[in-house]
Amino acid sequence: MATGGQHRSGRYARQQVLAEIGAEGQARIAAAKVVIVGVGALGSNSANLLARAGVGQLTLIDRDFVDWTNLQRQCLYEEADVEATTPKAEAAAAHLGRINSDIVCEAIVEDFNAGNAERLISGADLVVDGLDNFHSRAVLNQACVKLGIPWVHGACLGTYGNAATIVPGRTACLHCLMPEVGHAASPPLSCETVGVIGSAPVIVAAWQVAEAMKILVGDLDAISTSFTHFDLWPAGVEELPAVRRPDCPTCGKRDFDLLSGPDRLASASICGRDAVQIVPAADAAPDFDLLCETLANTVEIARNDFLVRFTGTDHAGTHDIVVFRDGRAMIFGTGDTKQALALYGKYVGG
Repeated sequence: MATGGQHRSGRYARQQVLAEIGAEGQARIAAAKVVIVGVGALGSNSANLLARAGVGQLTLIDRDFVDWTNLQRQCLYEEADVEATTPKAEAAAAHLGRINSDIVCEAIVEDFNAGNAERLISGADLVVDGLDNFHSRAVLNQACVKLGIPWVHGACLGTYGNAATIVPGRTACLHCLMPEVGHAASPPLSCETVGVIGSAPVIVAAWQVAEAMKILVGDLDAISTSFTHFDLWPAGVEELPAVRRPDCPTCGKRDFDLLSGPDRLASASICGRDAVQIVPAADAAPDFDLLCETLANTVEIARNDFLVRFTGTDHAGTHDIVVFRDGRAMIFGTGDTKQALALYGKYVGG
């Protein structure tokens, strides 16, 4: 049994003794940089396992903050994070720092989109998908294929989930598997409307991390070459062939059309939220401190170092509005992008 005086060098002993990993594999894991895009249900569980495995640097990207509905399935958050309106990336990084102080956890509170995708994942050895919509996954797919970065796809809803391992130049990419993924609209089903059992993201994330570990230690022959579907109720696992298409626009013809997005993006695809997100152009972000000072003259605000929250009004009633330091905003209580843009203009400008 471990004691308080046991040397911390034994932290990875049960992992390193595996023939599949060994001392060399553990050294490669320790030297790796992994980016996790989205640290909700999937991403928080993946980050937890990767931090405990000793991945040297974890970059956590998420646009959202912690709320009460997250605590049922998102393993890195606590009630105090909800009460403080802490951004998920920051809360996750703080939690992981308490789990493993030997690794570096970088928190990035940003929306992942066409305008910043390449910048955010550049230099990574691997990317783990914790996103909540397929358009963003299509952007991630194009960015990873363009930069030659392996990534592990995951998704879950209700009692089921799926996963796929994508190594550019070696396996099928997401576009090979889902040709219409780049133009997919937000589906009518979400975790808000149909729910999600807490064990579904755990199963998918565990699969994703196992695949990630194979890539990090250099055992590409061991990765899954299937599109794997999990159903927990009733229980079953199905593996579908993941065939690389030579004529694929993304990995075959290297057409990265999604990576040149608009200057301003309005999106209603916030999983589990009746909300629209507004992302301003990089050079149009307001002065955050001045914005808070101005808002405080007309509405009651609650702010921290990362965001300001207040209630705005329009002809339809009241709306909870959250504006992040970079000018990005979430307008709650509407799915109408025009209405959301009007509220953004009224309180933030632009």
